[in-house]
Amino acid sequence: MGPDNLLHLAGRIVAVQDVGSEIKFPIILDGRHPVVRLLVNFYHRKAGHANNEMVVNEVRQKYWLLHLRSTVRSVTSKCLFCRIKRAKPMNPMTGNLPPQRLAHHRRPFTYTGLDYFGPLNTKIGRRQEKRYVALYTCMTSRAVHLELVHSLSADSAIMSLRRFIARRGAPNTVYSDNGTCFVGADRILREFYQHEVYDFAANRGIKWSFIPAAAPFFGGCWERLIRTIKIALNATLREREPNPEVLVTLLLEAEAIVNSRPLTHVPVGTEDQETLTPFHFLIGSSSNQVLPATLDDRDLLRRADWRKALRLADHFWNRWVKEILPTMQPRQIAENREHDLTVGDLVIIVDQNLPRGTWPRGRVVATFPGRDGVVRVVDVATSGGILRRPSKKLVRLEA
Repeated sequence: MGPDNLLHLAGRIVAVQDVGSEIKFPIILDGRHPVVRLLVNFYHRKAGHANNEMVVNEVRQKYWLLHLRSTVRSVTSKCLFCRIKRAKPMNPMTGNLPPQRLAHHRRPFTYTGLDYFGPLNTKIGRRQEKRYVALYTCMTSRAVHLELVHSLSADSAIMSLRRFIARRGAPNTVYSDNGTCFVGADRILREFYQHEVYDFAANRGIKWSFIPAAAPFFGGCWERLIRTIKIALNATLREREPNPEVLVTLLLEAEAIVNSRPLTHVPVGTEDQETLTPFHFLIGSSSNQVLPATLDDRDLLRRADWRKALRLADHFWNRWVKEILPTMQPRQIAENREHDLTVGDLVIIVDQNLPRGTWPRGRVVATFPGRDGVVRVVDVATSGGILRRPSKKLVRLEA
């Protein structure tokens, strides 16, 4: 017991010279006491929320804390500033593939994904203009269709869609992100047809579905193909600013290259069947070659060409079911998966364009579980209104 009526440590460094008595005889404190935790929190803030070992060293200059390191770690783990600084976004389990990705024995581009990329510079006379490329992809067969777009307006999106329909047929559903041109195109279609339509043949309309905002990974079906198209363009585009005619030609050549890519493992033996490609579902072969003569079904031996075409398409879809569908089975399991977000949770919205300390905060007001019951999209009430965001872009502040 010291003169201040406090317990002091009787250590082994009494003989040290030129050192204060608070170092020789530090005060003994219990790290589990609330007041002592406030003291540790003071040193934690003094260290700039940075280094636990620095806090341990500073505390030991005057005090001898029981359970020192565990107390420092506990105080750090409950510090709101540190939790915000170190928290990671949610990582829900990989969801099941949607029915549109598994819709076999359907006409190609029945379910279509749409996205833009660019701009690409083109030279018209002596002036330069920017052009964009609309990528349409079949959600099932992974075929690609490219359209050159002059601007990002809703009118250009509508005309691009009309050209696509004229060449590939009307899709049942179009999926895209929340680009301004796509939202405008959807609004124009609704006003023209007066209501949302699911069957184009009967009602002359198209259902347009948007993925959540700020969630490009929801559109991985077309995002990955944009990268593939860019690789093909880099292999064929030699001019820096080609004229529009050359640019359209190069785009179609890149489209043919991507549609000729194998969808499964390429066999080595000559006796094996040809690997399936998107071109098989579009033109009946992997390229502009003659159709394979290995099919000996009765329908293929008849003179009715339409029966041959139907049987050939059915043959390719049967191969798709046997060869490609099993490769889509594996699921990526999320590591350290947390519990799903629920209504009332406090969250931070991740925005890579802003510093972490300025990310907007809000409270979950609605959840949208998928078919498997996992919540991957929620509505967050913020000071700027209600925002719909994916769970992977949210950081939970408290359970």
